[in-house]
Amino acid sequence: MHTELAGFRTRLAHRVLHRTGPHGLICAPATSRVLETALLLFLLNAENLAPAHADIARYYLKDALDNNPPDRLQCTFARAALGEPVPGDAVQRALASFTHFSSPRKLLSFTVLLAELTGAPLPPGPPADVFDTRYEQVWVRYQMLALKTIVTPHTATPAELARLAPALAPGPPWQANNLARLLGLLALRKVPAHRPAVRRALEQLADEQLPGGGLPFITGLDIFATALAGIALTRTHPGNPRLTGMADALAHHRNPDGGFGFTAGVTQSDTDDTAYAIEFLRTTAHRHTDTLAAAERHLLALRNPDGGFPTFVHGAPSEIAMTAGAVNALAPNPAHRAVIEDAVAFLLENDTVIERSWSRNSTNAVFRTTLAYAALPADAPTVMRQDARTAHAQGLRHLLDTQQADGGWGHTPDDPTDPISTAYAVIALSRATEHVPELVRALHYLRIRQQPDGGYLSRPDQAGPRPLLYDAPALADICVLLALTAPRDTKTR
Repeated sequence: MHTELAGFRTRLAHRVLHRTGPHGLICAPATSRVLETALLLFLLNAENLAPAHADIARYYLKDALDNNPPDRLQCTFARAALGEPVPGDAVQRALASFTHFSSPRKLLSFTVLLAELTGAPLPPGPPADVFDTRYEQVWVRYQMLALKTIVTPHTATPAELARLAPALAPGPPWQANNLARLLGLLALRKVPAHRPAVRRALEQLADEQLPGGGLPFITGLDIFATALAGIALTRTHPGNPRLTGMADALAHHRNPDGGFGFTAGVTQSDTDDTAYAIEFLRTTAHRHTDTLAAAERHLLALRNPDGGFPTFVHGAPSEIAMTAGAVNALAPNPAHRAVIEDAVAFLLENDTVIERSWSRNSTNAVFRTTLAYAALPADAPTVMRQDARTAHAQGLRHLLDTQQADGGWGHTPDDPTDPISTAYAVIALSRATEHVPELVRALHYLRIRQQPDGGYLSRPDQAGPRPLLYDAPALADICVLLALTAPRDTKTR
């Protein structure tokens, strides 16, 4: 098994290493998505602009509905943009199974947008606290202002309209976020004085359609991908000059607050990207000591009183995978021992349901929490260590119970298997010496799913806004390589 594993791991590592762009970051562009393409088509039709661009957007949506339909919510928006009838309760039905602290906001947001596309009456005035975004990331604050302007354009102040102005700027979208830009344009076109600028911005945006006619949610995940790939490649290519360049590029894109966003140009730092960046940069600490220290300080500033970590802003609800990721990033530094114990205590109290969040895979939160439990100091309180061992075993048991006949995992136990979901499970199982047979089956699954070019095709797992999936195909290669390089017991090699 060792020789076989080494062979396909080497091919994959070579492929990932050569994804680095001229500036050192891994190139991980996002592909087109139905939601953003539907909003673009609606705007082009409403403004009677760029008919050729509208035609290819229309073709993209029809092809997606016929051959690769996404989730129910996005299908609803595609049909609405194509002029097909949609039921009035389509948003409520599409989000019925999505239970999350952001659910009320998502329900309002998509209800308003669908009403805009269909010409249906807007919902009754929402409670004012729905637009309270003190504990949200910058693009949510922007999007909620845009929605408020769509609902009540007559109340928009000059200062609020000025805050929506990034939608009108030429070039790459603000915060690399096409959805925010589209919502800004939908809002500003409600104000007659801004219509000419909206029309100019739409013509520029139409020129950014990808081949096939679609528009992506975000431009890409270059920083996220670089951090993940760097962690894996330090195990296969230690000392490689490209790795040095990747680390230098990552450090260059550190935000002023010390954290990291998901791609170049994103000033909103988050726990996920910062934690993975710390893990990679720790392998080159002699080069980036200051960056590493600043990133750790940023994570510590995000920590909530409950010991957990939110995704973006201190005071927002703590999340399982984010907290586990922070533990895994901070645990190697003995100075953070108390923080680690508090965070593990949060996990032990809240890790009762398998979280599906920014990753829609149940295996993602499992691999991150099992690593976090294993990172607890050996001299932590006895009861906490016992509880952590129990929780660790329960996480592995979930994986064993949901492994499918072909050796892989899907997003949920009822979904078809895919390489990314399986890769996350492999990371969790890699150090479980008592579960070698299951690990060997999973590695066999990954071996036979490798493409002739050495890479992988997978159902995407990234979500935004949650729970809507979007795809950055480079992540399939990177996540599998992360799994294949995960430290493991020699018996599994």
